[in-house]
Amino acid sequence: MAGLMFAGTASDAVNAQESPLAPPSLRLATRQFLAPDSGPFLEVQAEFIEQGVSWITSDDSTFRAGVQWTVVAYDSTGAVGGFAKSTARTGDLSTPGDFIDVARIPLKPGPHVVELQVEDLGAPNRPVLKYETVVEVSDPNPLDISDLFVVQGVAPASSPPSSLTRSGKDILPLVDSRISGDAGRVAFYGEVYGTDVLFGEDGAFLVVAGFREPGSDVMIDSTQRFFRKKSGAVVPLLEALPPPPPGVHELVVQVMTPEQELLVAGSLTLESVSVSAQDAAEAAGTLSPFVMAFEDRDSLYSLIETLIPIADAGERRSIEYVLKGADLRQLQSFMDFFWIARSPEDPGAAWREYRREVGVADAEYGGCPNREGHETDMGWILLRYGRPNTVVQRHNGTQYYPYEIWHYYKAGQFNNRRFLFYAPQVVGECFELLHSDHPQELKNADWLDILKTRELGHSVVETGLNQLGRRDTYSREEPEDLFFNPR
Repeated sequence: MAGLMFAGTASDAVNAQESPLAPPSLRLATRQFLAPDSGPFLEVQAEFIEQGVSWITSDDSTFRAGVQWTVVAYDSTGAVGGFAKSTARTGDLSTPGDFIDVARIPLKPGPHVVELQVEDLGAPNRPVLKYETVVEVSDPNPLDISDLFVVQGVAPASSPPSSLTRSGKDILPLVDSRISGDAGRVAFYGEVYGTDVLFGEDGAFLVVAGFREPGSDVMIDSTQRFFRKKSGAVVPLLEALPPPPPGVHELVVQVMTPEQELLVAGSLTLESVSVSAQDAAEAAGTLSPFVMAFEDRDSLYSLIETLIPIADAGERRSIEYVLKGADLRQLQSFMDFFWIARSPEDPGAAWREYRREVGVADAEYGGCPNREGHETDMGWILLRYGRPNTVVQRHNGTQYYPYEIWHYYKAGQFNNRRFLFYAPQVVGECFELLHSDHPQELKNADWLDILKTRELGHSVVETGLNQLGRRDTYSREEPEDLFFNPR
């Protein structure tokens, strides 16, 4: 985003956080698109939160801020699959506010570990934000639709084009998963690929869009709209719909033949939030009863932090970086949204069952210094995937570090997965995850060597950490035998 260069020193900055400074805060979303000539690419949308960056004041009482952020994607071999570095600066603003930047990285299909680093240019002493997530890049189909996102602003294309420019316009994405139920229209953007091959150049096809409730196949009539389109290699969709009622809904976009035969579809889960409806719901007590029972802001946030092991990437970012400054009502709304999305029939029962598992994790794995049991690696895996089907324990009488191997018949969407924990300090009950063959968890090609090295202070970081997909050579040593042949 274009803007003036920074002037002055860090002492000129207006900081919204007390010293010592916390890392910058942001909302983050990843969307997959396709360049027909070069293949898929990942669009990383970052919204930098006003309170999480430093602001420089000018003589004319305007404000400006900026960050430098880097995105690196590692493929399944641990090699760099894509890289982007950007500097996002505001212009001169009358008041501080959130600001958005977009980075695009061509990537081959397959799983990638995406690492993000954000540096606050207005405060050299502020710690750098480091964040990591796993992204699966899908193989493109001959007829396909991109990921969707809600649009919060459209303007004529910048000259020269900016990071927000696409399809001849500057399009400002809504990075948050919440939309205003009080808005007159909800604009969205997506792209359809390959219709020129199916329908011929400038052939006609139909796009049907609307909102539906989770688990339903039927769109809400008041939100459904039909759009006639002409085919092309890339057909941009920049349209708008009436907002759905308050609550969790799916934005659905369907590509059809002129005869309304469904060809391909995409969806995006959103929460429609109406301030007036929220106030009325609270007054009437129509929020989930278990949510209304939380009356202390700090204790509720502590409970929400226990959801991190089962939260998706967007929810984790909200919990870690956005909700820290939220008020009680916002936290109640998040808690309600979180559990209704997972158990619409009885969100309170789902929460109570999960809370019992948190108690189990705290009781079983609470021996680590300065951490509750649910914050440990073992607690994380237990909450995320449930109880393991088999457990191998080698705590004593072994030439290796004390270790455990957990085997799951099914861990999330993946079958037959294993997790190896070890105690690098030998004494105590604090086991750390050293290696797993689960695509979304820690992988370490040198795990067997580390397990054999009983030199205190040996660092996992000094090894081939997170080299996805590398299989250990079978050496018939006991840990490998137990890992690959659990019993």
